[in-house]
Amino acid sequence: MTSLAPHVEWSPIGLLGGLLCAFSAMLPETRVQRGSGSMPLMLHVLLSGGTGEGKGQPWGVASAVARDANSTFMAGHVINGVVGGAGLIQAVADRDGHALIVDTEYARVLRAGRRQANLSQVLRDLWDGATVATSRAKEPVQVDDPRVSIMGHITPEEFRASMSATERDGGSYNRLLILPVTQVRWLSERDQMPTHSIPEAGEAMARAVRHGQRAELVTLSEDAYDAADIIRRDMLTMARESEELKPFAARCNEQVRRIAALYALFDLRFQVTSEDLGAAAALVAYAMESVQEITAGTGTKAKRQPLSLAEKVRARIEMHGGRATSSQILLFVGATAAEVKELPGIVVTVERSGKSGRPATVFTLEGATPVHTEQPSVTPEPMPAAAERKENRATVVQLNAFRPPPFPAPIPEPVKRSPAPLPTLADNPFRDLL
Repeated sequence: MTSLAPHVEWSPIGLLGGLLCAFSAMLPETRVQRGSGSMPLMLHVLLSGGTGEGKGQPWGVASAVARDANSTFMAGHVINGVVGGAGLIQAVADRDGHALIVDTEYARVLRAGRRQANLSQVLRDLWDGATVATSRAKEPVQVDDPRVSIMGHITPEEFRASMSATERDGGSYNRLLILPVTQVRWLSERDQMPTHSIPEAGEAMARAVRHGQRAELVTLSEDAYDAADIIRRDMLTMARESEELKPFAARCNEQVRRIAALYALFDLRFQVTSEDLGAAAALVAYAMESVQEITAGTGTKAKRQPLSLAEKVRARIEMHGGRATSSQILLFVGATAAEVKELPGIVVTVERSGKSGRPATVFTLEGATPVHTEQPSVTPEPMPAAAERKENRATVVQLNAFRPPPFPAPIPEPVKRSPAPLPTLADNPFRDLL
């Protein structure tokens, strides 16, 4: 498919957010598995950038693709601007409970929410897919099971000014996927997008929409459960280490699950894989780090320094009780197997379970005794590390494996290496579209 990103001057991340938001809005009946229940796929995306810094261009391209994919929806189910709680409920009801809200001045929505408690509550209920209703005595309006996505624009200054500690902790902000928009290249007016790009991208989205509308529930594949557990711990740990991110911890894993389901559907699948979850987690982590940068200087703690690759690998091995497989490490540290094997203090072995079992590459800490180990049917024999592959076996973990050690383990000197590319765009199933 013809790439869209080379013809976008401002932030492919913003384009990805716009495509995900529009795609989610076109799937009114589709839900994704969450524990023993399910939740809707609706996303509330907020593009953050300075005035004149191109918030409109990524959404302009995404909305053009969406119109080509489903012109009926984009013509009849888009609400331009939020006009109070009761007015919003009426607008959603007029569209049979199924809508995409687009507000290019979302700061005024946040300000209005400070004056009108019912507006903030309505927005939260729409993200949750809960019933919304007006309290008017005459002609009350109620929408059961609403399906509403939101695309908003805001400047970093407006976001900082509107996010007091009370409002931040109230739940209105952690339902927003906040993506920064910056200029990534300079394009001349001669570098116009080819006329065939939008129709080709629109047809790809149309196929995904038709596929998604046939799915009542998107489930997790067998290999995704372990990845989901690891990502949940990682996201909560990331949020606990930063004061300004703590309120976002309550919704970050729900965001990951919704985005991962959209990735799967766009790939014409009905199950979420570990790769879908990893790509979705990368996008959500990037959004959370962006919130950290935007809110810097508002009285909260300064942004923490990122961990080195060695620190990340050691922490992940310790998280798994001193023994971790390649699938439990590589996807979450943004490095290749070769880079991890070169780190000092890391022991790499290959273990085989039974005569027919596939070999597993295992990473341990030099001189450390694992808290838990898997017991193969034959004694594992060390051998040179083989090519990496997926590991789906369940691991028995003692509860004390997740307790911090009484004294911090020595950390080797960080290895100087080029920063890993942002995995969001490299790994997500929208890569062909971008």
